[in-house]
Amino acid sequence: PDTSCLMRFLLLFLSDHTFVGRTGEDVTLSCKYDITYYKALSVCWGRGQIPVSGCGNQLISTDGHKVKEETRVSSRYKLLGRLGDGDVSLTILNISETDAGRYACRVDIPGWFNDDKHHFILIVERGEKLLF
Repeated sequence: PDTSCLMRFLLLFLSDHTFVGRTGEDVTLSCKYDITYYKALSVCWGRGQIPVSGCGNQLISTDGHKVKEETRVSSRYKLLGRLGDGDVSLTILNISETDAGRYACRVDIPGWFNDDKHHFILIVERGEKLLF
C-alpha cells in the first residue's frame, strides 16, 4: 500500500474525530451542545465539509425539539440521543463500506459565525462472518 497517501490522508483529517466500525454494526458519532445555556437549537448532519451556511449533503436535521422527517435521507440515520438534553449524536444503522468518509454536525447558534461545527471521520472495516 501507498503509505505516503495514507499519511497525507491522516494529516488532512488530524483535527477530526475518528470512529472505526465494522460492516453490519451500528455506529454513533457524538455531537452535543449545552441546551441549558442556549435553549433548544436546530442541528443538521451532513457528509463532507461543512459549508458557510447549512449542511452540505444533508442527512438529517432537527428543529431543536424533534427530527425534521422531511430532511432524513435514509431510515438508517437516527438521532437516538435525548434532544431535550442537547444530545444530537448521529447513529448510522447497519453500516457498509460506502458509509466510510467525513461527516459533519452543525449546531445553529444565533448570531453571525457562531455555529458550533464538528467533523468526524468514519472508517469502516469489513466485518468477519461467523460460520457455525
